[in-house]
Amino acid sequence: MTHGSNSAWRVGVLVASLGLLAGCDDAANDQQAEDETGTSGADSGELADLLESVESGESTLSISGAVTSTGEYTTADDPRYGGVSNDVFRPARGGGSSRSGSNADGPYAISIYTDATHEDDPDNVVRAWVTLVLPQGAEAGNRYQVAGFSDADDDQVQAHVRGDGMAWTFSRQVSGSVYLGEHSDRVGAAWQLEAADGRGEDASRVASEGAVKDLPLTLQSEVEYELTVNGETESRLARVTSRGSMLNIGHGVYLYLPSGATAGSYPVQAGRDDDSVRAQFTRHDVDEVDGELTLAANGERFDAEFSIDASGEDDVHLAGNLRWFALEDE
Repeated sequence: MTHGSNSAWRVGVLVASLGLLAGCDDAANDQQAEDETGTSGADSGELADLLESVESGESTLSISGAVTSTGEYTTADDPRYGGVSNDVFRPARGGGSSRSGSNADGPYAISIYTDATHEDDPDNVVRAWVTLVLPQGAEAGNRYQVAGFSDADDDQVQAHVRGDGMAWTFSRQVSGSVYLGEHSDRVGAAWQLEAADGRGEDASRVASEGAVKDLPLTLQSEVEYELTVNGETESRLARVTSRGSMLNIGHGVYLYLPSGATAGSYPVQAGRDDDSVRAQFTRHDVDEVDGELTLAANGERFDAEFSIDASGEDDVHLAGNLRWFALEDE
């Protein structure tokens, strides 16, 4: 099943370097190095050919075994999905054993979608996908070994195969490899992997093969700041969650921006009015809040810089930056 990407913008990304073993002179030493590190700078043969067969901006994904891909979408007619599935390349989102990434430095994740049926319910077509979480500092031109999310070493790709609504999950006994042809503000990759839905020999299994070319990076809303409470300082880099004009930046800190806010500077205070930002510290005992937040447009989204002091039984200082977040009407 081949389909085009819906993303239409590009962004610059800083990609950290990952140290790799030097290439060896003979084939046996090349294989030994790949077995030890999960990477190889040598030609990746079949996977490179698979990537070459995909057109720019498109992907291909097949699943076989206990689950069979149908090669067609049903999502356009099914309100459960909220629209047609969209392949995505983005910072890894964390949670459980998954890695967590940032816009600039990764690590990054690739999710590619199709439709599929399980052998236990062959008439139920569900949205299915493969997720590949790349190692920190992954580099184009290398091949990486694949393992399950809870089993992967730092230099391996985390992977699983899933069906929508947790219809089924194949995240155990994962093996295979990923060839990374491009890795910057766009990604190109090809993979072959196997996975099971349990640890035992009797577990159901699937095989997946696919590729994606020139899929642009989708940025996440994120925040980076230092929080000092009663003289103790902690740094944080994390995704931002939001609802309307409320931004949850973690540590029990919530920022409520004025309705219809545009680029400019806003005072920060404990209460809220039409011309100020309200700061709420749910984990700390404060009465007075004072500070400033400066909002800057970034395309259709915003960046912001803030510095806030709060006092009461706790003395709090918060300073940092918000990046690539959206403000929605409440």
